[in-house]
Amino acid sequence: MKSSKVQRVPVTAAPLRQQVANNLRTAIIDGRFQPGERLKEGELCTWTGVSRTAVREALRQLEAEGIVDNIPNQGPVVARVSPDEARQHYEVRGMLEGLTARTAAERISEPDIKELHRLKRDLDRAFKSSSVAKVLECKNQLDEFLMNVSANNVVKGFVSVIRARLSYLRPIVLSQPERLKENAVEVHAIIDAIIARKPQAAWQAAVNHVNMGAKATLKVLEQLEAAAVHQAALDAEAALRAKRPRGRPRRDAMPSNPVGRVTV
Repeated sequence: MKSSKVQRVPVTAAPLRQQVANNLRTAIIDGRFQPGERLKEGELCTWTGVSRTAVREALRQLEAEGIVDNIPNQGPVVARVSPDEARQHYEVRGMLEGLTARTAAERISEPDIKELHRLKRDLDRAFKSSSVAKVLECKNQLDEFLMNVSANNVVKGFVSVIRARLSYLRPIVLSQPERLKENAVEVHAIIDAIIARKPQAAWQAAVNHVNMGAKATLKVLEQLEAAAVHQAALDAEAALRAKRPRGRPRRDAMPSNPVGRVTV
């Protein structure tokens, strides 16, 4: 059996459907499921350790959030996102992450500042290693920390949904060396503003970071879309060739005789 992509659901006070949905959303954000990949109920039940009913309810919730699509004759799959959808998501995400950074700068305590310095050192090591996986891991930790400091669960919920829709693009975007360097500068600006307790500067740095990420992501999406259109054209041409009968060429495909028929 394949290794689990989703954590088993512990027994807690939270509704089971919500726990399963949270675990699936996290798995999608972490890239353990790819856009268009089928979410098979049987495997999800095995991995999470819950019933099919709980899995179905969780999938319906993720479908309502736009993270999962229910395809006829196929079932639930991880949703894909178009450039226009991504643009709209980033517009909302910029406002929410700007609010998170500004609120964190207003509410951060001295112990939190010490922890933020530690996270910054971890991020610096990750950026220097040029390991996209390490950078993403550290950025996820930073995002979670700032959400907790800002203490706004409503914003946290919305941001989690938006990130899940676009998560599969993060490794692709950060694999570009120039974007990795820009990312380091932008994240430093956010952290420094929060440590200095400058709410407006933190808000501006966070909004700028999201806007730059949007620009890079839209570029990648447009490239992927163009490649998909090109591949579809090649597939259609190959299918057309495969349908043509073999053997004698069609009459309309016979070359005309430039000399003319020979008469006796």
